[in-house]
Amino acid sequence: MKKVIGIPSNGPNLSDNISDHFGHCNYFVGIKINEDNSFEKLFGIKNNGHTGCMEPVIEMRDNEVTDMIVGGIGGRPFMGFLQFGIPMNQGVTGKSIEENIELYLKGKLTELKGSSCSGPMNH
Repeated sequence: MKKVIGIPSNGPNLSDNISDHFGHCNYFVGIKINEDNSFEKLFGIKNNGHTGCMEPVIEMRDNEVTDMIVGGIGGRPFMGFLQFGIPMNQGVTGKSIEENIELYLKGKLTELKGSSCSGPMNH
């Protein structure tokens, strides 16, 4: 089965750090996991802002993302990913996309069971 990991990040490169907050990231990056657990960047989409919390969730689904690694995520997008059957993993902020993917492949990231950001800008 093809695996594509979606990651909100500060930049489009594997060396860029993951974003602390899903909706406020600079880029949404997609990483394809190969059968031998090697990986490659599939896409880097600039976050030009959005009018609703679900827009980036739908964009990830439309780009065939199967799993997410997030630094933080609000309740609405969290529920959106749940509805689409896309599991979320708690990423390690301050680490790069590449480092987080390696942790994911080693089973070192935990599945996110609820939203991790709150407040009026909860997305």
